[in-house]
Amino acid sequence: MRSELRRRLSIGAALCLSAWLSACVAARLQPPETLSSLGRSCGLAEGELVQEAEEPRILFLYAVGPSRPQIACVARWSRKHHLHLAYIKAVNWQDQ
Repeated sequence: MRSELRRRLSIGAALCLSAWLSACVAARLQPPETLSSLGRSCGLAEGELVQEAEEPRILFLYAVGPSRPQIACVARWSRKHHLHLAYIKAVNWQDQ
């Protein structure tokens, strides 16, 4: 009985440790070819997806008025790769 409890506790501890370590996955800088391919597959123009070296955990979407499916496509990919998606929904230009 005691060995069964000890075995279950060790399995539970191992699962908790592995879950904790997987949450600490370090984001890596994606190659420009990967971001270009992702942009094309999500219907974006060349250069609208950018990842800065100073903050590799954030994927920037620089597009004027991206559609919801485009945002959803990039968001799915960024979550899968442990990145945060940052985008501007609309840009208002003012003439002077």
